[in-house]
Amino acid sequence: MTPNFNADSLVAIRSKNVDGYKRNFLRQAVCELRFPTLMELGEPRPPAVFVKALRKEYPHLELANEVSLGIGANSSNNTHAHIFRSAKFTWTVSLRQSALTVETTAYHDYAHMQEKVLGIVEAASKIIDSDFFTRIGLRYINIIDCGSNPVLGWVNPELVGPLLSDNFKGIHEYAGKLQLMADDGGCLLHHGIILKQKQTAGESIPEYLLDIDAFRNDVQLSNIGKTLDAIHSQVFDIFDWAIGPKAREYLLAESNQKKA
Repeated sequence: MTPNFNADSLVAIRSKNVDGYKRNFLRQAVCELRFPTLMELGEPRPPAVFVKALRKEYPHLELANEVSLGIGANSSNNTHAHIFRSAKFTWTVSLRQSALTVETTAYHDYAHMQEKVLGIVEAASKIIDSDFFTRIGLRYINIIDCGSNPVLGWVNPELVGPLLSDNFKGIHEYAGKLQLMADDGGCLLHHGIILKQKQTAGESIPEYLLDIDAFRNDVQLSNIGKTLDAIHSQVFDIFDWAIGPKAREYLLAESNQKKA
């Protein structure tokens, strides 16, 4: 049965381009799945059954020491995070006391991302001792790097109205945040200009950030796939609204075609 979340209705826009783009602007995609805390997952040695399940796809294993500080002399907490990396270091899985994170810098499409996540969830289900996740979320960090001013045709004018008005000069920083919340989830859009230093002449080339994060609370293990589908659709609806016609034309073109 497909779960129904109030957060699914936070965005009324519906994109017709879901899974239709041949290219992307993604720098990083992240899926985080939180579960009730298990203190033993913070031990120096990761669960053997989890290591065995991930070993072929994620052969590089690292141990990260995490220290959280509170108020009082004996309030520090020293735990470990177990980090698994793929052979080419483009996919990373992190296991902590209360969260499982999957991230990539080599995103191809949502179907591939979902397959990876569900495979890792299957392996984790044997160790987290829970039939639900307290929260699952998807975050997509997009950087529009078009070689010129991205404000002109690459970004929705509703996001960059002050920059198009010619009322302001010498703008060094421009950013905004749109946060939508429901009782069972929400979504967040961070956007703004990033100035990238051109290596040859020291010239600053503008890029545009579209950082979109959506999540749902209290998701049963049996509903993970359908919930991820709903979250992804919402993130994509926001993304497709946030870009302009030049960006859409670029994304629809074959990958061997250069940016305009």
